[in-house]
Amino acid sequence: MATWAYPPLPADKLKAEEEDSLAKELEWLLTSFQELLASLREGLEECAELLAPKEPGSTLVLSSVRSESVKGFVTRVGTRIVKGQKDIQLRLSSLPPTRGANSTRLTFSNIPGAPELVLDQLATVRDLVNQSLDVVDVSTWTGNPLNASFISGQLHLLHEHISEAKTALKGNTESLHWWENSADDNVFDPALPPYLSFQLAIAEAALVLNLRTLEPTAVAQAPTAFTTDISLTGLSLRDRIFGPRLPTHDESGDTFTWRGEEVKVKEKIRVESQDPSLIAAMAKLSALEHEVMKCISSLRIFTGEGDGESDSIYSTMLSRCRLRNSRPNVLGILQSTTHRTSQLQRGAHRLGSTVKSSQLSSLVAQRNSKNQHKLPKARRTLASAPDVDVLAETRKAEIFTLIDNIHQHEDELAAALDNVFLGEYDHVVEIRSWDLEDVFSGSIGHRNYQSLEAKVRATRQQFGEFLPDDHLNPVELELYNTLYGEAISPEEEVEDVEELKVPDIILRDDGQGGIEEIEVEQEVEVDEMDEESAHLVDAEPEENAMERAQEVADSLGGVLMENEIEDEDDYASGPRIHPLTAAGKFSTNPSTVFLPKDTVTNPIATILSDYPNKHITEAAHRIFGGPRMPHSTVTTPPNMKLPQIPIPLSVNQHHMTEMEANTYLAVLYPGIYASALSVLVEVRKRLGSKWLRDLITQETGPRVLDAGGGGAGMLAWRDIVRAEYEAMVPDHPRDAPIPMGKSTVLAGSNSLQTRASAMLENTTFLPRLPDYVHIRGGSTLNDERAPSRKMFDVIIAPHTLLEIKEDYRRKQHVQNLWALLNPNGGVLIMLEKGRQRGFEAIAGAREMLLEKHIASPGATEYDALTESGDMGSVKKEPGMIIAPCTNHGKCPMYIVPGQSQGRSDYCHFSQRYIRPDFLQRIFGSKHRNHEDVEFSYVAVQRGVDMRETQGITQGKAVTDTAFEGYEEDAPAENDAEVTTTTPTEPLTDPNFNVLSLPRMIFSPMKRRGHVILDVCTPESKIERWTVPRSFSRQSYHDARKARWGDLWALGAKTRIPRHLRLGTVETQLSKKERMQSKAASRLSQLEEEGDEDDEGEGEIDPREKQANPGLVNALSEQADSLEQRKKGRTVPSWKRYANKKRIRQASKKTTDEDTDDLT
Repeated sequence: MATWAYPPLPADKLKAEEEDSLAKELEWLLTSFQELLASLREGLEECAELLAPKEPGSTLVLSSVRSESVKGFVTRVGTRIVKGQKDIQLRLSSLPPTRGANSTRLTFSNIPGAPELVLDQLATVRDLVNQSLDVVDVSTWTGNPLNASFISGQLHLLHEHISEAKTALKGNTESLHWWENSADDNVFDPALPPYLSFQLAIAEAALVLNLRTLEPTAVAQAPTAFTTDISLTGLSLRDRIFGPRLPTHDESGDTFTWRGEEVKVKEKIRVESQDPSLIAAMAKLSALEHEVMKCISSLRIFTGEGDGESDSIYSTMLSRCRLRNSRPNVLGILQSTTHRTSQLQRGAHRLGSTVKSSQLSSLVAQRNSKNQHKLPKARRTLASAPDVDVLAETRKAEIFTLIDNIHQHEDELAAALDNVFLGEYDHVVEIRSWDLEDVFSGSIGHRNYQSLEAKVRATRQQFGEFLPDDHLNPVELELYNTLYGEAISPEEEVEDVEELKVPDIILRDDGQGGIEEIEVEQEVEVDEMDEESAHLVDAEPEENAMERAQEVADSLGGVLMENEIEDEDDYASGPRIHPLTAAGKFSTNPSTVFLPKDTVTNPIATILSDYPNKHITEAAHRIFGGPRMPHSTVTTPPNMKLPQIPIPLSVNQHHMTEMEANTYLAVLYPGIYASALSVLVEVRKRLGSKWLRDLITQETGPRVLDAGGGGAGMLAWRDIVRAEYEAMVPDHPRDAPIPMGKSTVLAGSNSLQTRASAMLENTTFLPRLPDYVHIRGGSTLNDERAPSRKMFDVIIAPHTLLEIKEDYRRKQHVQNLWALLNPNGGVLIMLEKGRQRGFEAIAGAREMLLEKHIASPGATEYDALTESGDMGSVKKEPGMIIAPCTNHGKCPMYIVPGQSQGRSDYCHFSQRYIRPDFLQRIFGSKHRNHEDVEFSYVAVQRGVDMRETQGITQGKAVTDTAFEGYEEDAPAENDAEVTTTTPTEPLTDPNFNVLSLPRMIFSPMKRRGHVILDVCTPESKIERWTVPRSFSRQSYHDARKARWGDLWALGAKTRIPRHLRLGTVETQLSKKERMQSKAASRLSQLEEEGDEDDEGEGEIDPREKQANPGLVNALSEQADSLEQRKKGRTVPSWKRYANKKRIRQASKKTTDEDTDDLT
């Protein structure tokens, strides 16, 4: 192909244009591969779904063709063959049945501890499919998607895995030696008859059963089945009369070693059963292999890369291009194919992953530089290129053959060396320690791609993430970077650690996803330090050291978190912290949650001990979206851009398998427990100890409902009650029971109920919640409340909103939970995952409660349809938001209801907990044993409004007062009683309440000499407050100790509005709503025009006075009609049509008059 341009263009310009075009083509091709990777992932997930162990499994028929030799059924569950409803019956001439039976029955054993019959081929296919999914994930989420070398290597690796999986599923029964792969006798109950081989294998995506009856060769020839034991001259009578029996199978006369004994095959039966799941998996793998091969081929065609025949074709194309370029150009038209070929050569060199590709590129480059002007010489060079490649490959094969011969004759060389008395040099004989392949592979390349990949993977297994220098050659290092990313040098790591030990530098999180660098400064001078200040200065270097250590952990894939040990000690030994700051802390004590062993981790571990860890891990990865389990309570980084879907397992499921229930306990329980405990601790702090103690001491005890945690929320509540009761009754015996009240847990499936009941005593389990929104709960016509025995003092509802897709159903669910609350102080807690969709679900529920149920000053009623169908006012009831909001206005982060696209700022909080052993094993993590679960929540109280009972005020005035600070209003810092104040103790100042303080919605940003706080104020605004050192020493110190979620009481020096990135809302209005909006906008536009005319100096045209009022009246009537239809009233059709006609006529009349005025 040649490029013709007229008029002639400069060669350098045309070359630059072509290179730019080729770069764009390559970018387009690599971008399209990302979409293909997503479709490949879906196909691989479907294959994994077909091979997954699902109950009740696939029941397959085993029946011999045109005979009754074999009849029965087998059940396949994943890669295992389990006991089905029916057995396998054998009627073989060489296997007589037992006395009184007409066939031999084979029954799979279900005795605990009995070996399982596992199909190794399917296990291999499943592992290869999982590895292919890992390759797709690596290609999607790591590396540069526009790096052609990276994508090419990943596609080759993916094609290799899929091809191997397809080959394994296709099967090769000849390569499976039946004498080695026969089933164990103990798989059956009773055991197999002696000398019977039972072999199950996969061939052509079908289940193949091979049965062989055997006879030992050591025993004399047995008589035939239908003659007496009469033999003449060593031959049976039947053979002498009828002649020798012809062989009935292909293994007659062959001798095999079976279980240490030489045997012959008497009879052989082969039965095949088609498995629809395996056939579908085979078809999908074939399609996936074809798609991947198409990608590889397109990439090869684009870059000119190939092997074998394609290499020769590529060389021929280059020679033809140069032949055309060397011809005289009589028309003066530029032919620039040379530039095209050079670009292809560079692309081929860049994508070359083997020694052969790089050699080909170098040879072509040499031909370009030396033979561009002389055609005969160019022909000779290009013609000899394949010979050079063949010679290099031949020499390479000869070298590796020599190495194999050396290794093969190692024993002979050892004997020869021993004969020449070299016993003291035994280490020389260990030829394999010479690493001959490594020595030659650096010069001539590896034997094949498999040996290259094996070398790289062995290096990764040996050294992990730290790769020694000069251990791999450039080709091996390139493949290493493709598979595992950029390697880390141990020397570089040591240098990084040394650099981080600078005494006056701290690397901290800036609160916006980045890292800040600040200097360490002493807050007091050395000669003026008292004992407390000396303690503070001594603590600073320790904090700095922990920060630097955390930075090193980040470089190794950890998470940057603030120092917590220093903060945990503030309550116990910190007179430095202000009591109001301590009262506003949002954290447990200690701040990291350690799951209790007696009530949580040990019972779950006992339940999971009855199931294989491998099966639990595979089920968890399959259900929750992969090894990182992004669809569980785990909060993935935003840069992963995973779909925000609800948790796949829900307590509302009425069918949950045993393995799904196990994964619910192992994966979801820890995260739900930690987040629920964090919220309950905050609610306990804001309502005080009196609220909780009154619940404990009431006659029935606290009535608690866990409406979404499956029992995890109930465990967190019981730990709160236990701690409070031990504080109430210090002399309470440790083993004595604690009054827990009445506990109710929502669990729809029997398997989840069974497991949760083993952990929760005296607990009632409900399969579903009663619906009090559509069904009256009272016994009278006027009482719509639920009966008192069905009301709860505390309702914990984690992860129940996001799984409901329809907005009206979410509102009904929240209203139902509100109806279940005790109207005399019941507390409702709802929480979701700390992502955008979870926050929007919580914010929508909060907005609905404020609009319909919770009364506020100036908003005690709302308009709604009454029972008669007319519009009326409905009175709200007392209530209050406890946490996290300290205002009852519209959420500043949820201005427009619904889902927002591109939202970056949203209200959420975090709680760290230590993973239990079973969860750590499922994650497979070795360098991190904790998890930071992020969640959005709201806690409301029904029937009690502390704004009325305790005089709590919220609004602009309170915000201004909080900005000034309450530092001087609190007791003196040197008061001994105040210095030991904990957040759970009430403050003595009656004019102060923490529910009137702003709350930090992001991590504080600590700068040099000042701290920046992003707070949500009682005025329902998001502001940025700055606390410099010059403002107050105490405020500055506490601001540096502040954490995400704390209430701030010490004020600030400056404040500005904080810019929020809330995204855009895509609304889909109905036709009626669009018409109403259009009419309202036109009406307002006309009114504005009328106002402008009234303000003008000139007189209005009388014709305008006659035309505009009619149009205005028509539009007003249409808007009123639409409003009535929206409220449920019926408007006659003739009236709607008349309004439309009046609008058209008035508009036309106005337009005509305007036209006449212009003419």
